[in-house]
Amino acid sequence: MQGRQSMERQVEEYIHGLSDLDLLEYSRTTAHMPEALEFARTELADRHLPGARIAELDQQLQQRQKARQEVAEARAAEPLPWEYRLGVFLCGLYFGLPLVFFIPAWRQFREQGFDRKYKDMWTYAVTGFCLQPILILLRLPPWSWLAALF
Repeated sequence: MQGRQSMERQVEEYIHGLSDLDLLEYSRTTAHMPEALEFARTELADRHLPGARIAELDQQLQQRQKARQEVAEARAAEPLPWEYRLGVFLCGLYFGLPLVFFIPAWRQFREQGFDRKYKDMWTYAVTGFCLQPILILLRLPPWSWLAALF
């Protein structure tokens, strides 16, 4: 019980210490506990900000969100590094079994919004895997596949 009260007090102190812009943003999110949001809205009302100031903060908040969106889009468009491309391709080429080692990276790219890296990993793995039957039909032994690439 005392731990919960201490945590609530810490949240209230944190909210109280927020700048006007951060407080406005905090009060408009849905990611926080309802009690914390209610306290944030009360704190915002207690600051008695004039309408012009709130309009100015709204504009700054929109600019901040736009900047965050641009950063997220830039991160999502980053290509996969060549080391990963080569590794995933070779794993796909060698019967796909070593691809198990790349599953954590795939999940991490997906969770963090690195969409292009996620798609590139699949593309290179499938390309390697699809090249495998062609090399078998050409009667090239698997140990020479690496030499054929270089």
